Amino acid sequence: MSTPSKAGEIFDILRSEVLRGQYREGERLPSERDLAARFETNRGAIREAIKKLEQLGVVSVTPGGVRVQPVGEASVEVLGHLLELGEIPRPELITQMLDVLGAMMAVSVRTAVENATDEEIEALTQLTDNLIKSLGKPEIHHERWRELGEKMMTIHQNLVLRLVGNGVRTQFLGVTMEPKIEPNIDLSEIAEQLTAVRNAIHEKDAWAASTGMTNHFKILKERIQTATSAMESKDLQPARSAING
Repeated sequence: MSTPSKAGEIFDILRSEVLRGQYREGERLPSERDLAARFETNRGAIREAIKKLEQLGVVSVTPGGVRVQPVGEASVEVLGHLLELGEIPRPELITQMLDVLGAMMAVSVRTAVENATDEEIEALTQLTDNLIKSLGKPEIHHERWRELGEKMMTIHQNLVLRLVGNGVRTQFLGVTMEPKIEPNIDLSEIAEQLTAVRNAIHEKDAWAASTGMTNHFKILKERIQTATSAMESKDLQPARSAING
């Protein structure tokens, strides 16, 4: 196996171990020699894997060795790994991400409408129409969201919002495109709220568009929380039967 692919394999294993808490915050990872022996590889592959962990923000390389960092100090890319591993409840992370994404999209649509030309308003309106029509088709719907977000950022040109949004959107959409965790939402209610956003954009009402966007993400969050509660209640039924049996 080549060093790059071996390094990737080692990175995946060590990342999972760190995020699962097999190493405490501040604890040192095994030495390069010990890791090389464990994975039956050379130190070059170990160094490359450690470099990837450092870039992710879950470890720091110091003269005293490689130490585990608090998850809260990691980069936004760690969200996807946490969701994949399930170490933090998936619904909890998703609702937190919805809060952040909703706030950013609300600011984005407001500033875009405030700065848009008539032609750009027409383009935003059409893109929102396309978004509404794609409801019920997750992969297409996520692509329509990407197109709308891209257009809004092109108009308002807020670089900070764009860069932060790119990271959060990438992590969020990568997870929600998995059908198994799509929330069981009321599409008519979602369509109604997105239509309110569409109409506000068309009327150049920046604050109404922002409020509508906030409400849209609030509805998504509520639906996920409701679906999660229902699933948890269902899962508890067999246990309760066994206890009462």
